Amino acid sequence: MSVVGRVRVIVPTAGGHVRSLGALVRRLQEDGKRVVFVSADRPFHTLSQSLRDQGVAVDDVHFVDAVSSLSGSAPAHRPSNATFLPSPTMLEMLAMRIEQAALRFGPGAHVVLDSLDTLSLYNGANPVQEFSHYLANRLRLHGIHGDFVVHDGPTGRQMHDLVLSFTDDRIELPPGDAA
Repeated sequence: MSVVGRVRVIVPTAGGHVRSLGALVRRLQEDGKRVVFVSADRPFHTLSQSLRDQGVAVDDVHFVDAVSSLSGSAPAHRPSNATFLPSPTMLEMLAMRIEQAALRFGPGAHVVLDSLDTLSLYNGANPVQEFSHYLANRLRLHGIHGDFVVHDGPTGRQMHDLVLSFTDDRIELPPGDAA
């Protein structure tokens, strides 16, 4: 029997967003998971340094960055542990890159997608709901676990309500804590 991936909605603490996610990724790494961190929220150079400051082994994380190219901050020399998309509006390409990175990691891969509400700012709520549903099913098919981050605010609550029916759990992260 094959393992079915579980997909959770993660709500980090307002004001402690990076600390909460840093603790989550650290915990996943301690549990032997290989993390694919998808960022639509912060550019690679800022995010990777913040996670490093939180004790995350960032060289062991594969980043799928949807915002650095758009903001003009993608590095000229691309690190081997990062994939850069031209824009966060390219949801099909984003899903494909996430799946490819997770499959390269093999068993033990875990996707953290930060965040659905940020993606909805670029794409609208309904396309992000469709994207999330598609991605959740693809992850489950391959036995890959995933965490879809939504912020605690109006847009985050809207995305939470749209994806809760096809996710397996909802976790609220206190500052610096992980599920």
